[in-house]
Amino acid sequence: MALCYIQRVFRSGPLHPQPRILCLHGSPDGPGQYVAIMNSIFSAQRSMVPIDSCVIGSQHSAFLQQASYITGGVYLKPQLLDGLFQYLSTVFATDLHSRAFLQLPKPAGVDFRASCFCHKTTIDMGYICSVCLSIFCKHQKKCSTCGSVFGQAQAAQDSSTPDRKRKTPLDS
Repeated sequence: MALCYIQRVFRSGPLHPQPRILCLHGSPDGPGQYVAIMNSIFSAQRSMVPIDSCVIGSQHSAFLQQASYITGGVYLKPQLLDGLFQYLSTVFATDLHSRAFLQLPKPAGVDFRASCFCHKTTIDMGYICSVCLSIFCKHQKKCSTCGSVFGQAQAAQDSSTPDRKRKTPLDS
């Protein structure tokens, strides 16, 4: 919704503010939301809108790590929640120009693993549909997203005939 509002402001006239989005996250990632979140991340990247993420739950958020990294935002999981207001007012409320003069938290490591579309779990290796780029943890006969029919699974060494679905490492 925030991206829709930002686009409306961009299109409403010559005034172009420097928007950004702040996500406060307190629960674990919902793998069923993977596609929607990734589409939002790429839309924000295309619109040059940074996504800042403040994770106050017990676990890190792989989705928000990716969102902040890809869009040039800040990802922070405070160790102590007692200083939450200080984090919000100094790290996240600072305008984009002033951020260049601050020493902001750097990402320690971003989890770029994807979620499979069949079980909604995070996977390291999977099969990718070459038509719609859906990701599956096991070989499927048909893509559940776009309906494309896949050929038989082939060994990685046999690349003589093209196949619509290949097992590919997802961490690159």
